[in-house]
Amino acid sequence: MQLTKSRNFFYASLVFLIGLASSDVRLLFNGSGWITCLVIVILFGLIYSVRRHQVIVLIVFFILGNIYAGLFVPKIDEGHVAFYYEKEIKFSGLVVEEPNRSDGKQKLSVQPQNLRGKILVWEEMYPEYNYGDFLEIECQLKKPEQLDGFRYDKYLARSNIYALCYQPKIKLLARDKGKFFVNAALKTKKYFESRLAKTVAEPQAALISGILIGSRQAIPKYLLSEFNQTGLTHIVAVSGYNITIMVAVFLNLSRYLSISRRKAFWLVVVILIFFAVLTGLSASVIRATIMGIVVLLAKQIGRISRAGNLLVLTAVLMALFNPRILLWDAGFQLSFLSTVGLIYFSPKLSKYFTWLPETFALRENFSNTLAAIIFTMPLVLFSFQRLSLVAPIVNLFVLPAVPIVMLVGFVQLVFSMINLFAGQIIGWFSWLFARYIIEVIGVFAALPFSTIPIRISFVGLMAAYLILIILTFGFGNFARKPECVIINIDK
Repeated sequence: MQLTKSRNFFYASLVFLIGLASSDVRLLFNGSGWITCLVIVILFGLIYSVRRHQVIVLIVFFILGNIYAGLFVPKIDEGHVAFYYEKEIKFSGLVVEEPNRSDGKQKLSVQPQNLRGKILVWEEMYPEYNYGDFLEIECQLKKPEQLDGFRYDKYLARSNIYALCYQPKIKLLARDKGKFFVNAALKTKKYFESRLAKTVAEPQAALISGILIGSRQAIPKYLLSEFNQTGLTHIVAVSGYNITIMVAVFLNLSRYLSISRRKAFWLVVVILIFFAVLTGLSASVIRATIMGIVVLLAKQIGRISRAGNLLVLTAVLMALFNPRILLWDAGFQLSFLSTVGLIYFSPKLSKYFTWLPETFALRENFSNTLAAIIFTMPLVLFSFQRLSLVAPIVNLFVLPAVPIVMLVGFVQLVFSMINLFAGQIIGWFSWLFARYIIEVIGVFAALPFSTIPIRISFVGLMAAYLILIILTFGFGNFARKPECVIINIDK
């Protein structure tokens, strides 16, 4: 079969991604995984093309991806932190990310001044350290290890962290040595958190902060547990998964409010950029924002074939900066899969929910959310070993309130900076909707069957996605889809 240029680009990019991932697969399975990936690529080429040279081109792209990923394997010498495992060292370094504070500890991602690779420093909660602090640290470096089958070492390596430091001796040398723009964004975020805390009672204030600016650290453990049980962690997590869903919600609400598609596009782009700045411009936030913009562009251009090319090109560009995200960054994987679900699977699902009202775009939002849940479910079962049975229903009740919380919360922030009392008055309305979300989640989380433990193997994971691909595209038809297929977003 003669493939179009568009499809040639799509499959070459997809195979390049498989090649990038195969570098780590080879390390995990002692070479057999790499051979398996190569066999898959060859079979893939034979199914979708009868031209021998096209199969050869796919193999070349696979090998190029594998070679490129190999360039990111660190060289362990005296200039790398991994060289000093089990040794007591003293170094000066910069805190390069916003500290993660939980369970009475603060975890600092530190880039040593004269070494390659980062060190994750575990310190007591006080004194508090912040992004941009320049520290002198003395401790014994430890090698990250697997934890109960979880490749914690690989998970850290995706962020270029190769050593752990416990019970350190820390001396603060200087503050505000990080990037000016990121430092300003994080300080603004802290200021916003404090204004919200002064205008709304807890735990509603923490929830509003989580939804509006991605701040989860003040949310009580019991509430986070209920979010996990009901499959709603995405509304307070800065990831492409929650952003792609929120983009779909905002677009549908804009259409319901008779806002033109072009105006809605730019409105949501501004919201995404503003959200990224507020949450500190970390790598994960930037990736999530880019994935959200991909959903916007996919809806804007309408054509499924072009949307697919845009999605796979985005994944390639992200992986070029950091190939490890393909296998070890669950946030990237969930955002990519949820985006696939929104673009391809949601239009197929929506025809089964004509019984739902179109008021506040409930029908579209439910089909979008369900598509994202279905496409991410196998990965969730494989990675986190749990299934939320109530997630689709809870999303139906909760998602319409989330944009309202974001909008009213933003107005509340603006007024609280002008006059605290005015912010408290407006905060009553955001508190009301935040309380509604908490109550709904609490009711469903209390059900004995809300979450059940399920674990699937790697083979089960692959089989699940093979079934989803067949259900979505039809066996053997993915390459043959006509270029004129349109996503109807104006119906």
